[in-house]
Amino acid sequence: MKRYPRKHSTYYMGALVFILVSTIFAVVLQFFKGDVLDHAIAGDAGTTLKYAALLIGFILGEVLLYYCYKRLSARFSVGCTRLLKHDIFESIIQQNYVTYKEKQQGEYVAKYTNEADMIKSRYFQMLPLFWEILLKIIFVSLALFILDWRIAWITILLLTTPLYIPKLIEKRLQKAQTEYLKAVEENLAKVNDWFSGFEIIKNFSVERQILLRFDESNTLSMDKLLRDTFLGATAQLITTLISYLSYFIVLACSTWLVLSGEFSAGDFFVAIGMIDQLSYPLISLAEIIRQLIAIRPSCTAMEQFVSQNNGGANTKSLPCIEKEIRYDSVSFGYTDDRPLLQDFNFTAEKGKKYLIKGPSGCGKTTAINLLLRYYDVTSGEITIDGVPITEYDITYSAMTVVRQEAVLFHDTLRNNLTMYCGVSDEKLIKMLRSLGLDRFANLQSLDSIITENGANLSGGEKKRICLARALLRNTSVLILDEPLANLDESTAKKIEDLLLSISGKLLLVVSHQFSEEKLCLFDDVIVLGAQ
Repeated sequence: MKRYPRKHSTYYMGALVFILVSTIFAVVLQFFKGDVLDHAIAGDAGTTLKYAALLIGFILGEVLLYYCYKRLSARFSVGCTRLLKHDIFESIIQQNYVTYKEKQQGEYVAKYTNEADMIKSRYFQMLPLFWEILLKIIFVSLALFILDWRIAWITILLLTTPLYIPKLIEKRLQKAQTEYLKAVEENLAKVNDWFSGFEIIKNFSVERQILLRFDESNTLSMDKLLRDTFLGATAQLITTLISYLSYFIVLACSTWLVLSGEFSAGDFFVAIGMIDQLSYPLISLAEIIRQLIAIRPSCTAMEQFVSQNNGGANTKSLPCIEKEIRYDSVSFGYTDDRPLLQDFNFTAEKGKKYLIKGPSGCGKTTAINLLLRYYDVTSGEITIDGVPITEYDITYSAMTVVRQEAVLFHDTLRNNLTMYCGVSDEKLIKMLRSLGLDRFANLQSLDSIITENGANLSGGEKKRICLARALLRNTSVLILDEPLANLDESTAKKIEDLLLSISGKLLLVVSHQFSEEKLCLFDDVIVLGAQ
């Protein structure tokens, strides 16, 4: 977590310089307050006005310098948070698909939102604040020694006592914070699931049951937050009580010095001002230390999360396919006792069309997932142009896959088709027309917004837009996994004709619904799960 402050060290150091000078101004003006009071009591109007003018100047200087400090510290904390969120998102998006699916989406959302924001508020924002408070304590303490060494020692000894409170309950603080973050993560995962299944919830009329389960999860997370907050409040209460007790002891000692004639009215005024300047910072420092201690496990866990992927810097990617893909006696199963594929042999040549069919659960999609390097075969071998597929870390660059569920982003039609790569509007319009999407084949429609997952489109339109996107990518291999699922008969027949019209690619279609009369148009039909 230290690398984020290092990346923004310019703002950090600038903030420290401004708060250093601002603190000096704040301490010096306390002495001017005493001078103004002493000279006013003595009736020296000219000197009183001079010190009053200096006092005003130092007040304005302190305020201006503190404003600059706040701006720089804000830039520092926001910059660190921006970089942290970038690393979180990059770490998520660089995961392989299988690893990504091991967690619920809500867990990733929790890391990006709740955990990142907590690290911002309890770590990044606390770092400059820690130095702000510490510098003030140091300079005020030095000023007290200048004023009277006895008051200085009494003040420091008494007012520093609360600083030890957070350390005494360190493990409890860390445990409370960790439990809260875990509860929030689980709650967000459940909420994400329920939002994903919104239509099912409405269809089954189980809003009340879902709400009850939400209340259970939400109450648990809020209870953990309450425990964390109560623990912090308890530590702060003890700190505050000790600080105020110390304050009154120091106040009594200063009063005794006045009565004994060792302090003037101005000195007393300065002493009280200095104690005020010191007591609140010491209370604040105890709270800052508590926050930094509590957030430490979360920072460590976040560091491990963002460093688990190196961005694919050393991965070897399959560039293209020149001749063929070969499955040679391939066996695979998700569990050792139940193989889905057993001695599977299949050769697919570039430029030809293949259909893989069979009943649900026979291993059709699994055969494709092995090709995409999601899993390694249990036995046998898959080769591409004679090279074992295990030589490549990823095969995406040579293959485009279109799954059963049409995935579209809440963005313009143009961006959904190009996936933010440079493709001319003319090419987009030509592709849309070739797939029977004439009503979208114009500039105005290209700029229109597609709602999340294409909720404002028909099932057939979504399928064809996804197919258009895949064809525009123009890779050696095009894989279509259950492209006819959830389509009416008329639309399904149109999609079949579109698929069979594709040329110049190695086309792999996984489907158990393709029309029997069109099977002959494939170069080969592979039937899995046949008895």
